Amino acid sequence: MELEILVRKAKRGDKDAFLELMLSHKEYLYRTAYLYTRNQELACDAVQECIIKSMESIDKLKKPEFFKSWITRILINCALGELRKNKKYVQEPEWDTTERAAEETLSREEKMDLYQAIDRLDYPYKVIIIQKYFFDYKLQEIAALLDMPLGTVKVYHSRAKEKLKNYLTAE
Repeated sequence: MELEILVRKAKRGDKDAFLELMLSHKEYLYRTAYLYTRNQELACDAVQECIIKSMESIDKLKKPEFFKSWITRILINCALGELRKNKKYVQEPEWDTTERAAEETLSREEKMDLYQAIDRLDYPYKVIIIQKYFFDYKLQEIAALLDMPLGTVKVYHSRAKEKLKNYLTAE
C-alpha cells in the first residue's frame, strides 16, 4: 500500500517520493541489470539510464500497483541497450558465484557453463529464464512484464529450457 502512495506522489511530481522509490528498489535494479549485462559498469550505467527514463516518464504509468513491472521493463531495455552500445568492450562476464543457494551443488565450471548458456539465449527467452529462475516470478507475472499473452510466455519458457538443455549437452 505504501508503494502505491509513493508512486502516486511521484506521478504528481514529488521528487522525494521518487527518490524513496528508487532507493527502496536499488538492490533489485542493480541485481537485475547485472544478470543481463554480467558487468558491473554496464549494470550501473543501465540502472542510471533506467532511473533517468523512469523519472521522465513516471507520469505515463497508468496503475501504481504495476510500478515494479513497469520499472523492470525499462531496466531490461536499458541493460540490453548498454550491451548493444558496448558490445565490443564487453569482456568475459563477471559471474557472481553466490547467486542462489540451490546452485551450491553445482561446481564453478558447471555454473559458468549454465551462465554462458543463458547468455546465448535470445531476448524473450533470456528474460523469461532470468525472471523465472533468478527472481522467482510466476509465468503470469512475466507475461505482464513483457506484455505478452500467457500462452506465448509458456511456449517461450519451454523453448528456452530446451535451448539451454541443448547448449549444455553440446558442451
